[in-house]
Amino acid sequence: MKGKLRILDTTLRDGDQTAGFAFTPEQKVHLARLLDACGADCIEAGFPCSSPADYSSCLQIAGAGLSADIAVMTRSIGPEIIKSAGVFLEAHNTSKAVLHLTVPVSRIQIEAKFHKTDDEILNLIKESVCLAASLVSNVEAGFEDATRADRTFLAACCRAAVSSGASVINIADTTGCLLPEECGDLTDFLMREIPAFADGSVLLSIHCHNDLGLALACTLAAVKAGASQAEVTAAGLGERCGNTPLEELVHVLSSRRSEYGVTHNLRPEHFAELFRTLFAYCGTSFSPLKPVTGWNSDSHAAGLHQQGMSVNPRSYIENPAEPYGIVHRRFVLSRHSGKAGLLAAVNDLWDGSISLTAEQADSLLALIKMSPENETGITSLCSMMYRLKITNTEPFIPQSITVSYKNNRFSVQASVQGMILNGGGTALEQAVLDAVNKLSANPLCIKAVSVSRYVSDVYAEPETRVYAEITAEKECRLYAVSAFKKTEADALFCCLLDAVNSILVSFPR
Repeated sequence: MKGKLRILDTTLRDGDQTAGFAFTPEQKVHLARLLDACGADCIEAGFPCSSPADYSSCLQIAGAGLSADIAVMTRSIGPEIIKSAGVFLEAHNTSKAVLHLTVPVSRIQIEAKFHKTDDEILNLIKESVCLAASLVSNVEAGFEDATRADRTFLAACCRAAVSSGASVINIADTTGCLLPEECGDLTDFLMREIPAFADGSVLLSIHCHNDLGLALACTLAAVKAGASQAEVTAAGLGERCGNTPLEELVHVLSSRRSEYGVTHNLRPEHFAELFRTLFAYCGTSFSPLKPVTGWNSDSHAAGLHQQGMSVNPRSYIENPAEPYGIVHRRFVLSRHSGKAGLLAAVNDLWDGSISLTAEQADSLLALIKMSPENETGITSLCSMMYRLKITNTEPFIPQSITVSYKNNRFSVQASVQGMILNGGGTALEQAVLDAVNKLSANPLCIKAVSVSRYVSDVYAEPETRVYAEITAEKECRLYAVSAFKKTEADALFCCLLDAVNSILVSFPR
């Protein structure tokens, strides 16, 4: 075993810099608590000198009494180092403080930012690290664009930082330009050149960007070559194409322990709350295809897959994401489905209480394959089963829904088979749920909602895909459902009706 891999999570700093996403100070403090519960060894709280709001959130996080070390980033400029250290002094928390100094080390960035010689950069590193080390317990020297720097000069920068009191040296692939084998080779070079890395007295950290889609692969290559800290963000948030995703790194390390030979302190059982909160703050679900957090992670639509999964889940899922509690396995019925998949889906939905004859299964599958929709939801499936007299319960069919917003409150009026349902609440989900619950004696609860919006071309009306996890109060059952409609309210309404109609089949009205 190589030992323990330290995880620095920079969701609140680099992730907060993602174009189009930014967290309020209150959101950053809440996310810091969730990251702490997830077991991050160090949480990078922000860039205190970038704005008064960032200074305030860094101060609150530093004073929140978290178990993790707290890092803040600063440029290697004396007054900014002193001001950033003030976060910890003011919070009375210098023992768990990490000042992360950033300095460019590639010739292109040095010339663009500082117009300095190599010797001047080395002196800057020594002076700034010495100053930071006099103010807090731990200093991380972050070498920006290190992967495009001259290797001999980069090694000299590492020696300068180590001799001046740095406890961590961060190698940043700032432009995301490295291939995994190059990242591994660079890490191996530094491990051989810098004795402090090899003996563990100073940590070698890796920070990869995803411009080539290789951030995770590069981070894993660096870990395999000896890096002892990985810098990550939840869901891979970050500048441009983002950073190494926290959850994907853990998934690989947990699935392939013998390959990488490291342990970590992360607690994946706490990931679900972190990611649901994160996605709510960002207002997006990101890609449904992403490992671990994507709604399709453990879902199958092809008949071949569904048949195999119904016999042995490992036939198509070697390392399931479902144990993380973020997504749940689904059998999605579509024109690609086969009889085995249909039977598995029906059994999954109704816990074996509905048994289809071979003739019924053939007829039902034929209707599914003729459906104009790309995906057959629960309501459509219930309608087909009612039409074929497999069940005696006519499902509720959605007709229309209108939403208004006034005095910080949503009002919803929905029409279902001639009935008008009214609902209200301070959130759209609450208002739609209030309306739909008037249909069911078994009230529903929304566990999680994820929303993605799509526009096919510049003149088209946008459409919304909603993924929802819904539970029923009187049964220990979770429905992982989705709908693709013109509006979020429409899509959520259909998701909730799916759950209602499934319950009605089990408990006819």
